[in-house]
Amino acid sequence: MKPLLGSLVLLGVLTALAGCDGDADESASDPATGTSSSSTTAGGAEVVAIVGGSAAGGAVGRSITVLDTAEAQRDFLHQFRSPVFAHDVRAAIRAHPPAEGRVLGAVVIDVSCDVPPSATVEEVDGQYVVTPGKVASPHPECYAAVTSVAVVDLPA
Repeated sequence: MKPLLGSLVLLGVLTALAGCDGDADESASDPATGTSSSSTTAGGAEVVAIVGGSAAGGAVGRSITVLDTAEAQRDFLHQFRSPVFAHDVRAAIRAHPPAEGRVLGAVVIDVSCDVPPSATVEEVDGQYVVTPGKVASPHPECYAAVTSVAVVDLPA
């Protein structure tokens, strides 16, 4: 009887935990990385994707790294510890080929428990600067920080 009771209690606890967070389905479907789009523009610059990945490393910046050569892209991606995350960022870059007279850039916009839902681009002192959008319901804690990269379409 005691083993059966213990199993029922454990099942009840697991069921309760599974239903605690409305975001549980979102994180379960995307365990390590995620890609979203945002289209906030300034002076012809547009955020075309935000890529997030757990425990990827990288340094938060505000200035965009222009990815106009394969070497520039390699140098930018080299900062990430996770080859899977670097692959996901590269895939987002490839998914948004720039039009004639345009170039792509990227910047780490956040390292925290959440991927920002959007990002804004502003022109400050002749440079494009990306600021992450506010997370409406931030996670109070996380097991590994999530690195978020904005991919930006820029005038050449």
